[in-house]
Amino acid sequence: MRRLIAVELFKIMKRPRTYIGFGTILFIILAFQGALAAQGEQIIGLGIQNLKSVFRFEGEIITVNFVTYMLMTTLIIHVPILVCLVTGDMISGEASKGSLRLLVQRPYSRGQIFMAKWIAGSIYTIALVLFAALVTYFLGLALFGDGDLIVFRQGINVIEANDVAWRFVYGFGIGVLAMLVVSSLSMMISSFVNNSIGPIVGTIAIIIILNVLSALMTSLLKPVLPYIFTTHFTKWQYFFDAELKWGSISNAIFVLIGYILVFTLVGWWNFKRKDI
Repeated sequence: MRRLIAVELFKIMKRPRTYIGFGTILFIILAFQGALAAQGEQIIGLGIQNLKSVFRFEGEIITVNFVTYMLMTTLIIHVPILVCLVTGDMISGEASKGSLRLLVQRPYSRGQIFMAKWIAGSIYTIALVLFAALVTYFLGLALFGDGDLIVFRQGINVIEANDVAWRFVYGFGIGVLAMLVVSSLSMMISSFVNNSIGPIVGTIAIIIILNVLSALMTSLLKPVLPYIFTTHFTKWQYFFDAELKWGSISNAIFVLIGYILVFTLVGWWNFKRKDI
């Protein structure tokens, strides 16, 4: 099994599209932090202009913690697309090339082959999120330095610098689970089709449709919103509230893990019976 996983990781590393995700994330981070370093005071000043008449601000608002929080909000939109670019064709791409037929002739069961691909795809997904987290934090620390975090969410919440690190760790943990849902969904779709475009477009389309429905039909979908996986993609923000809603956070974790298991099991079951 370890050999299968190593082979799948090697395949991922050989694909040029693998590095599109890392390159895109690096560009977004550099562009965002570069803009804040150049004109951050003006940009933030416009946003808090009305608040200055009510509150007195001391010290720097733009710190590594503020930049990391803002980039987490931005990247959660882009990373799903980058994840399914790689995981979406791990099965269907090989099926279209004919190499999948040779792979199933090896002395491994189809279940082992699917799980090796799923584990390799999950490792890539985790690496992508970890790369975003580390580059964001260390570049922000070099450019802006450490400091308290001001969160403009359901009012104004000021979090001391020494109380922020664990919140980001747990927040990125929720982000990892959310992206594993995306990779599991794209691999499940990939097990049903024989072209590499279908799973990528299909995964992105499902995420967009669910986001639009959640935004436009909140009243009608309110009973089922807690069970739609895209609803929980932003639940990492709960770690930055003044009072932590552990019930909502736990519910988000269980729902995301549940979707990962369901998508993985459906993909595994279909791959075992797939006509190759």
